[in-house]
Amino acid sequence: MSVGLGLESMPKSGVSGWKPSVLRAARAAQDWSLTEVGERIGIDRSLVGRYEKEGGSAPSPQVLRKLAEVFGVSPTEFIDDAVGLVKYRAVLGLSQGELVDKLQDPDLTIQTYGRLESGRTRKLRAAQAKTLAVFFGVSEDEVRAAHERNVQRRQQAKADEAAASERTT
Repeated sequence: MSVGLGLESMPKSGVSGWKPSVLRAARAAQDWSLTEVGERIGIDRSLVGRYEKEGGSAPSPQVLRKLAEVFGVSPTEFIDDAVGLVKYRAVLGLSQGELVDKLQDPDLTIQTYGRLESGRTRKLRAAQAKTLAVFFGVSEDEVRAAHERNVQRRQQAKADEAAASERTT
């Protein structure tokens, strides 16, 4: 599995790790137009088109859930595993703030969780892993592995940025 999703491949908004090709394939399999998909999930056809474009927009967690529902697939189908913790949160259709509100864990503030998800915090504490595992319905090992992918992704992005900086100087 690749962890080479650099910051340049992250969408401007919406869920990280969005795979536009999966939406294109799902729509083609149903033989639906952009308009039909938009009507079924309550968004404009132009937005569906932007979701299908490589390097374009990515849906919010809520729209991701609607897309998965309409196509009869798991939301995980649309998200790259390399994004780590984001995948679990996006599948639930939650923003970071909504997740933290639902967790009701004083040790997991939105800032703390955001740093874990972005890989800025390298050490995932045992209590955090347990809380997240229970909430996401996965094992603590899966949460740790997802967090490690976040850390690796951030380190790779920083290394890529440093290499690019060296080439321009």
